[in-house]
Amino acid sequence: MKTKKIVVAGGGTGGHYYPALAFIKYLEQYYNLDILYFMTKGRIEEKKIPKDIPYAKTITLETKGLLRPLYNLENVKRINDFLKESRGIKKIIKEFNPDFGFFTGGYITAPVILAMKKLKIPYYLHEQNSIPGLVNKRFSKYSKKTFISFKETPYLQNTVYTGNPVRYPSKDIKREILLNYNLEDLYKKTILVMGGSLGSEKIDDIMYEVYQSTENINFIHITKDSERFQSFKNVKTFDYIDNAYEIMGVIDGIVSRAGATSIAEIIFYNLNSVLIPWKGAAENHQMINAKKTQENVNSIICDEDNYSTNSIINFLNNINSKPADYIWYQKSDDSVKNITNYIEELN
Repeated sequence: MKTKKIVVAGGGTGGHYYPALAFIKYLEQYYNLDILYFMTKGRIEEKKIPKDIPYAKTITLETKGLLRPLYNLENVKRINDFLKESRGIKKIIKEFNPDFGFFTGGYITAPVILAMKKLKIPYYLHEQNSIPGLVNKRFSKYSKKTFISFKETPYLQNTVYTGNPVRYPSKDIKREILLNYNLEDLYKKTILVMGGSLGSEKIDDIMYEVYQSTENINFIHITKDSERFQSFKNVKTFDYIDNAYEIMGVIDGIVSRAGATSIAEIIFYNLNSVLIPWKGAAENHQMINAKKTQENVNSIICDEDNYSTNSIINFLNNINSKPADYIWYQKSDDSVKNITNYIEELN
């Protein structure tokens, strides 16, 4: 197989990491890959890349994002640090001599993209959210192509709509896989609860109230505070589920933040969903993501500070349970195919 040398970077959350991973895994089927991956210190990439992409060369960066409001004096120092770091990155990339770069947004990508631009090496951007981040806004006009996940995404140039790549099983999945999560009754409705790659105390608080009145439903709850939910026999808690996407096709619904990857998976698996947008998201993009999701699947949106527990309970009670012998039949995600086809054509 032909070898492809690719520089990759993305901003330190699952929303940035998993689209890049899906792209890399798809390319592995057709090429020998040589990957140079720039990581954020202490974030998800440091934990996941050694397992997911063991052959990748990795560089950990100290880059810090700009503070809001942008006229903060600390940002002057951060910009100087960014420019200094970019010079070192330029030398590393020049020695690596890549075919192209693939960047999924976030402040860590800024010095890497700047180095690629100075070296005149083509790069591609992927924007997961309905409202793009600062780095993608700044550098999209210099990109070979910027791939967007929502057709109406504003403020970017050189765009093409591809959707957001998601992870999916490479085989059919039977509902009985839920038995691996300490569930005993496959006939009982099963809901996945998760707060994104960084977790969510707010979702924990909301669901603690919901669990008081939903003994008729099984919950698989990803949380950093398992001890809090021990009194609920129908709630099975996990600190982390490495491949949560493997059960998404056979569960009956989900309670989730409205980050880009979560939204893409909810739509791909056609999940009934309770969406609780994080108010700290830049330009309130999680709320916009959630509203877009309502156009595609059965869902309700809950304000994390002003919510109705009864509304959540009623929504969950009205979800139909899949049969115990239900099978999710393997299907592929067109988003990553679309991205790859555009890159093949342009390169």
